[in-house]
Amino acid sequence: MRISEQKQSKSISQFLATFISFGLFFYFAYHLVHGDRGYFAWKGLQQKMAVAEAKYDDKLAERQALENRVKLLRPDSLDLDMLDERSRVVLGFVKPTEKVIVKTN
Repeated sequence: MRISEQKQSKSISQFLATFISFGLFFYFAYHLVHGDRGYFAWKGLQQKMAVAEAKYDDKLAERQALENRVKLLRPDSLDLDMLDERSRVVLGFVKPTEKVIVKTN
C-alpha cells in the first residue's frame, strides 16, 4: 500500500507541475500578444510613428517652401516679381490697366 501512495503522490505532483507550467506559459503568451508592451501595442506604435513622420514631412516641405519665398525677398537676392506680388497683396495696389474682381462670401 505504501508504494501505491507514493505513486499517487508522485502522479499528483507531476500533474500540478504540468498544470502550473501550462498556466505560466499561457499567461506569458497572452501578455506577449495583448500586453502593454505586446505585439498589438507595438503595431499601434508603428502606425502612430508613420502618421507622425508623414506630418513631419509635410511640415518640412511647407517650411522649405516658405524659406524659399523669404529668400526671394532678401536684399542680397531680391526678386522683383516677388516684391511686386507681395506689395500688391499687402498694400492693395493695382495698375491702372488691370481689372479687379472682388469676391464676397
